[in-house]
Amino acid sequence: MFLALAVAAQADGHAFAGQWRQLTSTAGDCGKCYIGFVRHGDLLTVTSNTGWQAVVKIEGFADVELAVGKGRWMPTVSGIYGGKPFSIQFVRRGERLQMHMVASQANGEPLPIRATFEKGPPNTDPRRQVVPIQMQRI
Repeated sequence: MFLALAVAAQADGHAFAGQWRQLTSTAGDCGKCYIGFVRHGDLLTVTSNTGWQAVVKIEGFADVELAVGKGRWMPTVSGIYGGKPFSIQFVRRGERLQMHMVASQANGEPLPIRATFEKGPPNTDPRRQVVPIQMQRI
């Protein structure tokens, strides 16, 4: 009975909902980067202000809060990521959210990105304007 309650609590997506500011990334530091999760029934849409979007599903795995899915970089993004599909995984660890994204290079080699986020908008300084997330169809 306890195990069923623990899995049900994880499956609702509340652990991921809202905005998360980026703290670290293997793709480079970005103090203005953030992601946002919006719940759609059993799925969550994740959108980044850097040009990608994904759909993830909450997975019940022991006591780990895990979301797994697929997404795509917008074709207008310059550089090696533009237009590329990817797989993505999020793990909630306390107040931090860890992301692991894997796209493919032109030669088929994996192109991984790891990032860490914390809850909240990208910048709390009221003099700096936060750009809203734009939803794109994937």
